[in-house]
Amino acid sequence: MATDPQVAYEFGQFTLVPTEKRLLCDGKVVPLAPKVFDTLVLLVKNQGRLLEKEGLLRALWPHSVVEEVALAHNVSQLRKALGDPAEDPKFIETVPKRGYRFLAPVRQRCEPQVAPPAWDGEAPSAVRHTPWSRPAVLGAFAAALMLVASTAAYFYSGSAGQKVAGVPSGIHSLAVLPLENLSGDKEQEYFADGITDALTTDLAQIGSLRVISRTSAMHFKGSGQTLPQIGRDLQVDAVVEGTVARGENRVRVTAQLVEASSDRHLWARTYERDLKNVLALQDEIAQDVTEQVRVKLTPNERTQLMQVHAVDPEAYDDYLRGRYWATKADLWRLCRSPAECVSQTGAGRSFASGEAWKALEYYQKAIAKDPSYALGFAGIADGFVVLAISGGLSLKEASLKVNEAAIKALALNPSLAEPHSSLAFVKLFNDWDWSGAEAESKQAISLNPKYARAHLWYSYYLVSMERLDEAVNESERARNLDPFDFYDNEWLGEALYHSRRYDEALRQLRRTLEMFPDRGSRLYSQFAEVYEQKRMFAEAFAARQQALSLNKNPNVTALGEAYKRAGYRGWLLKAVQILEQSPHRWDASSTLAHLYAMLDDEAHATSYLERIYEEHSPSILFVRTAPEYDAIRSSPRFRDLVRRIGFPQPSSDKN
Repeated sequence: MATDPQVAYEFGQFTLVPTEKRLLCDGKVVPLAPKVFDTLVLLVKNQGRLLEKEGLLRALWPHSVVEEVALAHNVSQLRKALGDPAEDPKFIETVPKRGYRFLAPVRQRCEPQVAPPAWDGEAPSAVRHTPWSRPAVLGAFAAALMLVASTAAYFYSGSAGQKVAGVPSGIHSLAVLPLENLSGDKEQEYFADGITDALTTDLAQIGSLRVISRTSAMHFKGSGQTLPQIGRDLQVDAVVEGTVARGENRVRVTAQLVEASSDRHLWARTYERDLKNVLALQDEIAQDVTEQVRVKLTPNERTQLMQVHAVDPEAYDDYLRGRYWATKADLWRLCRSPAECVSQTGAGRSFASGEAWKALEYYQKAIAKDPSYALGFAGIADGFVVLAISGGLSLKEASLKVNEAAIKALALNPSLAEPHSSLAFVKLFNDWDWSGAEAESKQAISLNPKYARAHLWYSYYLVSMERLDEAVNESERARNLDPFDFYDNEWLGEALYHSRRYDEALRQLRRTLEMFPDRGSRLYSQFAEVYEQKRMFAEAFAARQQALSLNKNPNVTALGEAYKRAGYRGWLLKAVQILEQSPHRWDASSTLAHLYAMLDDEAHATSYLERIYEEHSPSILFVRTAPEYDAIRSSPRFRDLVRRIGFPQPSSDKN
């Protein structure tokens, strides 16, 4: 078949130029790994035809034994690049157990081309590199050297899976990317996400391996970014990715380990089990991955990964649905930080999201079907923590529910970290049980060092205890484990602020704003607090006004006029006047205490701090370290307030 070397294929907004190894989207280059690109060429040139998996594997890897999971990876990468969801494809159709078909109409540009011959399992000539061009000669020579060096690294084992390349010894960090739902049903998305979550949790038990939190990994779901880009963003050596297909009573999971920097396949395997054995399947995948990355397991870690689990399939299904809704809920979006959200009462309940209650509904269904299901109780405890944070329940109401569910979860499975973290939250913010909060935080971290939320709660505790260097370290650990979580990033800036590391706090806040521009109304208020301590009042004013503008506050103009007349002090006085007339705002007391402290008005600042104390608001726990109170810290009323809070050691005159 004669082919014009300049022929290009157009479909949708894309243009494919095989001879130049380029895919364009509206004129912009879409980066694809070589094998992924070749897969696209095969599909496009055979538009409308079903290409069998076996033939595709022979065409793409003619000299290697490669399991079909590698092909699934290529198709998954193409879906991301094309923005083509598997459950509702416009470009690539998956024909279960058979192969793939390119659906979209394809137009040839330049000279027309005769219809391609029937698919014979061979790669089209456009995919092959021109023989004996200089780059090809050099590439062939390099490939020959690579073949001599790595022949022993290629093998097939029915139990170990397909190792398609030698695994580097330097894998110390990885992320489990969202597994692709191949069930053909968009409603099954929660199941694929749940398997992703469980696999992440299993791998996170390994102390010598840094595993990115699911929250940050989910940031890349459907993003279309290449694996090298994702690897750079998450700062990981490798990623685990794959697919999930669920039948009536069976589940099939493909998993592959890919070197992030090069997009090179290191290992792949397909698993199929009864749904009742799905937990054992997840553990088996985690064991196989740990063998491939060559980490040394402690006896306890090995025991955890080798435990045989059985679960009622319906209970597990309800649990996964609960996890899906719990993750989907963005419950903290209306608060400056979790600690401030917890202080909401009364009107603050309207801030609660229905997703949190929906998650709890499914968790309750799970334990009703299987009363011995510890994870169901752990989910309930976590759900009530989220409701306390969001204002869906008062802190006191939620804490009773958290305690009940967490204690039940630990009675059923003492090895779970999450219930200890939930208890740490309650003991710190509701009970003011300092030793209990620290003990539960440490236990959670000991059981799962990769649980970012446990490090976050522990950082809150350490700030309240004036152990500021430790607090920053714990906050950094939380951020490093979950680099795309807003609250981990935001609190690190806050911890640095409490530590008087103002320039570092500004850098962290700028990074957070760059990552989360939609959270500017909260972040600009924190910028202002840092600028105030640096005596950069023009910058503080600009940040305050920006926060108010983003919140569509009607007083922006009046506050701006006050600043013009009397500078930043004039702005503070006007802000106090406005807030005093709005006493029912949930954050009024803490904001007024801050503003009066900045005005050096010890009497009013302390009065509002005492009001916060009487309300049992968690924000009072940070009064000893908040820089804005340095000027009034030595006053008798302030000292008496600190004494009444009951910190384990009397407050000192730290500035």
